[in-house]
Amino acid sequence: MSSVAPVNSELPTLHHLNNSVSQRILWLLEELSIDYNLKLYSRDPVTLRAPPSLATVSPLGKSPVLVTSDKGTLTESSAIAAYLLSTFDSKDLFERTNWLRDEMLTSFAGTTMGPLLLIEILTDIAESKAWWPISLPVRWVRQAIHKNISGPELRKGLVWLELELGSEEWFGGKKLSRADIMIIWPLDLISQKGWIDIRKDFPKLAAWRERVMERSAWKRAIAKGNGYDLAKW
Repeated sequence: MSSVAPVNSELPTLHHLNNSVSQRILWLLEELSIDYNLKLYSRDPVTLRAPPSLATVSPLGKSPVLVTSDKGTLTESSAIAAYLLSTFDSKDLFERTNWLRDEMLTSFAGTTMGPLLLIEILTDIAESKAWWPISLPVRWVRQAIHKNISGPELRKGLVWLELELGSEEWFGGKKLSRADIMIIWPLDLISQKGWIDIRKDFPKLAAWRERVMERSAWKRAIAKGNGYDLAKW
């Protein structure tokens, strides 16, 4: 469960930004069914950037940030997820035996997919902010980059993920894994932005994503957060 006030310093505190990658950490906290504090932040409605107040928690000024009583202030989703699972998954709710494969999939979601997603985001923003008459060539450049660079590479990544998932329910097999927590972000972003039709071209990944969204913990995380609309930026 989450609490906003008063804050219990013995509990982990998630500093959560709306419409952000932090949603997957909020989901993980709900899957673990532990008590935690939740501090909500909202993007600037014009710039869509995080508010300056986040920089008082971590110099990076980004979310998620998890403040803990034993390990200090943690950033980076994969590290936060690793901490939460190693500290609080006493009931073995998550698959952690095949740690090397889990690390491979977790790393892939960030180090391989991450830069490609950033290219898509930045070119989308450039197109949306460009004024006439420069808007037309900016659109052509954006379309060329997607067609020849980022789009094909994202597709290759999705092909690989679909093969890795295979006929299993989760990337951890019968149980969720840290990889499942990490992979939801790139698939949500691609789906909500409409860069690739995952439902049409990658049915196993689409079914996996639907299973995530049907989970009670995911629904609770969405309800407790302050927005998860990725299509607007």
